[in-house]
Amino acid sequence: MVNINQINDLTQAAGSRTPAKQNAADAPDAFGSVLDSALQKADRSEEGTKTAGLGEIAAPGFELEPLPSIVTGKTDRLLGMLDNYASQLQNPDVSLRSIEPVLEEINQSAESLMEKAKFLGDEESSLKDIATQTAVTARTEYVKFQRGDYLG
Repeated sequence: MVNINQINDLTQAAGSRTPAKQNAADAPDAFGSVLDSALQKADRSEEGTKTAGLGEIAAPGFELEPLPSIVTGKTDRLLGMLDNYASQLQNPDVSLRSIEPVLEEINQSAESLMEKAKFLGDEESSLKDIATQTAVTARTEYVKFQRGDYLG
């Protein structure tokens, strides 16, 4: 490829003649010679710019959150959602239809919590019990709502 910066070199190779001074018979030969010199120059510059392949790039260190911390956060979030759900159920101005999306989110959070809690080890058995009980409570409320226990 010919770089834009090589335009000056091309005009110098053509003998610094302006197009107005050239006659029609010289134009194809002049263009051919300029093109050939530009291609040769481009070939020489490509040969000199070969680089070695890159080595492995090290990734920055990551601080991964430990599983007990994740389960604790998910349990706390689910308990907050259940508290909000309970206050909405007690509010007579809030319709059950408007509560349904909240309950769907609660059910999804309970599923996610159960998936994470099952990977906890024996040393975190108390956290696993709390997380499981919270998820079971959330799923029970979901079933009650879907069954229609709060109608009427």
